[in-house]
Amino acid sequence: SGGVIEAVEAVLAGRVKNAYALVRPPGHHALKDLAMGFCIFGNAAIAGLHLLEVRKLNRIAFVDWDVHHGNGTQSAFWEDPRALTISVHQDNCFPPNSGHLSERGAGRGAGYNINIPLPPGSGVGAHEAAFDRVVIPALQRFKPDFIIVPSGFDAGAHDPLGRQMMTSEGYRQLTRKLMAVADEVCDGRLVLC
Repeated sequence: SGGVIEAVEAVLAGRVKNAYALVRPPGHHALKDLAMGFCIFGNAAIAGLHLLEVRKLNRIAFVDWDVHHGNGTQSAFWEDPRALTISVHQDNCFPPNSGHLSERGAGRGAGYNINIPLPPGSGVGAHEAAFDRVVIPALQRFKPDFIIVPSGFDAGAHDPLGRQMMTSEGYRQLTRKLMAVADEVCDGRLVLC
């Protein structure tokens, strides 16, 4: 968690324009009181809370492209309108019965959670379409002060646990799209972990 916090601090201080925190895992399954799916701490969510509570940013966004639903990040900000949480994942992969379109947030956070469950076998084209049609427009409307990407690469074609067909070039294209929208809405402030 400290590595991701250090990365967001480096970006905020202008020491770097953006960063990739090489920590494993991003922690997007961990709940506040329960480890889950190889995740003990919600590293991305903790860095996001640091930005909101300590650094007093107004709005942050998460774009999770791991093959599994980012249930822990979703849970951490379920009722928080300061955070837009977006998860592009394989439909009903892990956790079971999680990441449905109908999961939109609650209370003041209603509408600030977006799930994009893709069918097994979805590749670069499906992921790019999800970004072009949903993710990028949502970020443009929300105008976050900072974007964090829980960046698991297990949607890759060679991962034995998922059934997606992403490629290295596909991830490069998604990263370029995020860098462009970050330049547009939040002075390029982007951290992947």
